[in-house]
Amino acid sequence: MIGDKDISLTFMKGMEVLEAFEHAASPLTIPELSRATGINRSVTRRLVLTLVQLGYLLEAKRAYTPSPRVLRLASGYLKERQLGRTVQPVMASYSKRLGDAISLAVRDGVDAIYVAYSPGDPALITSGFNIGSRLPLTATAIGRVLLAFEDPAEVDRILAEPSAVFTPATKTAPAAILKDLAEIRGRGFAHVTEEYEPGVASIAVAVPGPGNIAKAALGIVGPAARFERMETCVEKAKLLSECADTLADFV
Repeated sequence: MIGDKDISLTFMKGMEVLEAFEHAASPLTIPELSRATGINRSVTRRLVLTLVQLGYLLEAKRAYTPSPRVLRLASGYLKERQLGRTVQPVMASYSKRLGDAISLAVRDGVDAIYVAYSPGDPALITSGFNIGSRLPLTATAIGRVLLAFEDPAEVDRILAEPSAVFTPATKTAPAAILKDLAEIRGRGFAHVTEEYEPGVASIAVAVPGPGNIAKAALGIVGPAARFERMETCVEKAKLLSECADTLADFV
């Protein structure tokens, strides 16, 4: 555990200000950022003006939005894993074979975050998510498969916190989710229907890593009616697993 004396609390607050824009649908003012982060308004103002000076925020009429420069923060991660040069072409190939858009996600806290996305065929109907989109671990197939192949102590820690409810079908009881995780490990893929969005189902598989811990997950999303037959789900999952095995050395 790193102690407070070894870290910059000011830098941490600056990152909290940047992260406050993640779910913002419009520019945010300093008072709005102060409320969102819980940071004193005068401190928030100094942090915001510093981020403007560094080029990470843009200002218009006393409201602020992230600038394209924030993408630099992700470029090292994406480049190291060859997501554009190697991973994307593989995903595009399997997306065409599946007839579904494929998403690649990794765990970030209690969320799955998309780090690569391939519609394959431009004519395919996509899920509306893109790189950087976040999904809850507990209510989505891509999140559940990350949990299914995670350290059990970490899973218990995550499930100890209340799970959000998105639809009437959302499972929130830890026992129910743990039962589903055991079934996922048994059959090798996750299949979640209408727990995150009404009328929508998703299938996902783990990208294998050391110690049976998932490095990442690959998933597809579509109308629930398309994934009603288990035979269809098994066929889709088999191709997804082939893709995951191909990508295992790169993510």
